[in-house]
Amino acid sequence: MPDVLFGGARGGGKTDALLGDFGKHQQTYGGNAAGMIVRRTMPQLEEVIARSKEIYPLVGALWAVGAKTWTFPNGATLKMRWLERDEDADNYQGHQYTWIGVDEAGTWPAPDAIDKLRATLRSPHGIPCVLRLTANPGGVGHQWLKERYIQPAMPLTPFYDAERRTWRVYIPSRVRDNKKLMDADPGYLDRLRSSGPPWLVRAWLDGDWDASAGEAFFDEKAWLIDGLPVEAPCPCDYVYATLDTGVKTGSKNDGTAVVFYAVNTLIPIPLYIIDWDIHQLEGALLESWLARVFEGLAGFARTRKARNGSIGVLIEDKASGMVLIQQSLRRGWPVEAIDSKLTAVGKDERALSVSGYHYQGLCKITPHAYNHGVVYKDHYRNHFLSQVCGFRIGVKDQADDLLDCYTYGLAMALGNSEGF
Repeated sequence: MPDVLFGGARGGGKTDALLGDFGKHQQTYGGNAAGMIVRRTMPQLEEVIARSKEIYPLVGALWAVGAKTWTFPNGATLKMRWLERDEDADNYQGHQYTWIGVDEAGTWPAPDAIDKLRATLRSPHGIPCVLRLTANPGGVGHQWLKERYIQPAMPLTPFYDAERRTWRVYIPSRVRDNKKLMDADPGYLDRLRSSGPPWLVRAWLDGDWDASAGEAFFDEKAWLIDGLPVEAPCPCDYVYATLDTGVKTGSKNDGTAVVFYAVNTLIPIPLYIIDWDIHQLEGALLESWLARVFEGLAGFARTRKARNGSIGVLIEDKASGMVLIQQSLRRGWPVEAIDSKLTAVGKDERALSVSGYHYQGLCKITPHAYNHGVVYKDHYRNHFLSQVCGFRIGVKDQADDLLDCYTYGLAMALGNSEGF
């Protein structure tokens, strides 16, 4: 079958399926088989490489660290690569592959990069060239995968795509089918249930491509205990802020937002939202507003008795954000650019990557931040609650300044630079 999507539930053994499929491919076609597995980012690719190192040496394959390529005893090769941006696919023009595997295709918001790779599938030796994808429902690429692979036919039913002139089939996976995982890690299902909103958990557990991505993503209840906001611990380890800025004017354009956090790693709940603010500011006023942000942080460090004080402000290093970073450094203010790997991904993917921290209850909101309201774009409300709890995957033109501050804050405090 030229084009196969294997997927559905998380933990269904999709990566092993890819590795096994190429193993069969190279066994069948020998030294003329040339494959490539791609992931969206290098850290994600490392997981695939680690798993391949447990499998391929058993059949005599050799790993070249620098080239990130497996070479099999018959001469077949399998490259391991990542495509962080769609333009990265252009680097493979002129290449020839007989097998391409795209692991977690749902992390690409559109199929453009994958379609470019498809053009490299060719063989002068007459080997049938194939494309293999794995994916979970609920990701940023949910809609295009559903339209391309799920809707045209029932699972396990091959169908012909006349537009792209190829045969396709969708093979569903279920986490409960992965007996090895269930036996080795019986707590996996429980952890999965606390890793996202209810509709997303349904998608992950059951491989449900009809789970509604139009539902609210972040549930307010995860911030509360017994339905109430939670006072931050005092003393705490340190305080910090995340800032998302825009200097455009007009009621429909971005604002400048900040969210303040307190961190205490000595207790089960490590992260607390202690305040937030949002305004529409002219560029000339940003620096004076930023000075007030640092004053606010210094005040929170005192009132929260932060053992390590304020560690400063994390700012997205784009456009006006870069200007603020430079101004802050000149004044000696503690400021840091948010890792570009985190800012480069879309807000949908960023929300997905930090959802586990939210739904595990690792971040709470204080009474002040919960009851706080300001006038923004002629509306008085708690804009932090309305933006974060109103966020929906796949919906364009949502107010997102405070949402970005929240996802950045979770990622930087609880995850690595990518939020995982």
